[in-house]
Amino acid sequence: MKSFSSVLLLAGLATASPVARQTTGPYDITNFSASKVHLSGYCNFAFDVSAPGLSVPSHCTAYLDSGFSGATWLANVYEGAGKCDNAAVSWTFFQPTTAGSGATFNVTVNGVKGRYAVPAEDITVSLNSEPNPFDNDVAYTGPKAFEITEFVE
Repeated sequence: MKSFSSVLLLAGLATASPVARQTTGPYDITNFSASKVHLSGYCNFAFDVSAPGLSVPSHCTAYLDSGFSGATWLANVYEGAGKCDNAAVSWTFFQPTTAGSGATFNVTVNGVKGRYAVPAEDITVSLNSEPNPFDNDVAYTGPKAFEITEFVE
């Protein structure tokens, strides 16, 4: 009887429908901007994200202090500091304070985190006044639209 039950179980498994995997991405980022406010330590971030699981694009923003007005980096955006108009979306942005460094931009949609490595050459630092080292501008100057295709646990 055990053999007959095992055969029936295996036959049932062989004919079962496969479970569909949820599509993760890519996440389409548009209208991306990030810059330090002139003569200030504050940074503005803004972008829109479209992704599987979102019925309409979500708009995200942040306005945060980078530490001081002479900063040559963009502010770090920690989890919860950046706001989106859809509660299913959150994001972070981390740039080391080392001169000429790139950044890591993470977008999480419905619990799935996507990661985008921002190349150092896409973040521009401009010194406006040689005698005043605090008079500089920092801005993301890379593409305004890109895809996030790397997903992490």
